[in-house]
Amino acid sequence: MIGEDAALALLERALSLSTAEQTDIYLGSQDLGLTRFAGNAIHQNVSHSNATLNVRAVEGKRLGRATTNDTSDDGIRRAMEAAKRNALLMPEDPAFPGLPEPQPAPRVASWDESAAACSPMTRAQMVGEVCRQGAADGLDTAGACRTGVQEIAVVSSRGVRAYHAGTFAGLIITTRSDNSAGWAKGGSWRLDEIDYPALAREAVDKAVRGRDPQPITPGEYTVVLDHYAVDDILEALSLYGMGAQAVQEGRSWMCGIQGTKAMSESVSIWDDGGSPDGWPVPFDVEGVPRCRVEMVQNGVVNGPVHNTYTAAQDGVDSTGHQAYFVGPPIASNIFMRPGDKTVEQLIASTERGLYITRFFYTRLSHNRGCVMTGMTRDGTFLIENGEIRHPVKDLRFTQSYVDALNGVEGVGDEAQLVLNEVGFATRVPALKLAKFNFTGVTV
Repeated sequence: MIGEDAALALLERALSLSTAEQTDIYLGSQDLGLTRFAGNAIHQNVSHSNATLNVRAVEGKRLGRATTNDTSDDGIRRAMEAAKRNALLMPEDPAFPGLPEPQPAPRVASWDESAAACSPMTRAQMVGEVCRQGAADGLDTAGACRTGVQEIAVVSSRGVRAYHAGTFAGLIITTRSDNSAGWAKGGSWRLDEIDYPALAREAVDKAVRGRDPQPITPGEYTVVLDHYAVDDILEALSLYGMGAQAVQEGRSWMCGIQGTKAMSESVSIWDDGGSPDGWPVPFDVEGVPRCRVEMVQNGVVNGPVHNTYTAAQDGVDSTGHQAYFVGPPIASNIFMRPGDKTVEQLIASTERGLYITRFFYTRLSHNRGCVMTGMTRDGTFLIENGEIRHPVKDLRFTQSYVDALNGVEGVGDEAQLVLNEVGFATRVPALKLAKFNFTGVTV
């Protein structure tokens, strides 16, 4: 770990070597440990440490970028020179508003000493419990356990100064028999929130109950979605339309429906980079504080998240959502409001439908409505008369996620955190949807 004083000193040193009109520098540093397992045994334990400087140089209305992980004086100087050289090669962008002015850098709690200091032995103990549970039921277990630290810092010639450090812990489990599979995933910035025995039981139970799946006819079904599947819905909505650039370019699912009730009243979705209930990052790579943004309130679609560039186009303030060094603004610490039903109650209220653990290999089919295609995976079951009857073979779907959320008939009472590696998180409940369109079956 670099630490706040050393990280900011490194960036100040880098800034002093820039000759551009304006410069900002973003530091991203990771110190992560990873334990992989398969066949009910650990097969790999690795560690990864890296610190990368991302430089943005401004010459008039021209921007240039450069990246380096060589933090020697010579390495930094080369990056500064490359960024300025690249800026001078670029055409002018009349819409560029300049680098953002400094704002007070917020602080959020996202540090857990147990996660930061987690050893390979501790990860092995977690994985060992998973493997033992799988082997006891004749299953092949596989997956990965990752722990560590991420630091970010921003310094600019406009006076921006910001630093944040957070910890990370995550466990992914796949369990398999000859003709079934189960899956579970847990993540948090707190190590003690990874309930690995419970996650192992969840993955094992799905694979055991999923043995000998039966074919089912494609078509429209009522579905009860586990929170893993709901995570996929929110991630797609974020990637394909919650950012202002997509809205401005007319390719967002929000286009044409902002200010209208396009989803069920029970659906509220927001992004909050400062909430410790997710994986908080309090400012973006430009050093702008991340604001809470209500993208959907009681089914009404509001506006998207902004970075400095898109905010200038719309005449508003940046919401602090430039998540990556290059690319559009993105919502990445997303929440959905829970309801008042247990998963068991959602199933019990379903006359005939499907219970789905998660979606897999989902891809965008059409921007408007966020129409996605993908498959079910790792635990799909038929519901009849309020009870799970038997497992079914996985299905392929083509479905508008916006339309699906307009048909919400029940919302789970417990929102669970899903960490998609470091940098993107959702806290989501289970959902019951009136209809979901399945177009094919697996072999």
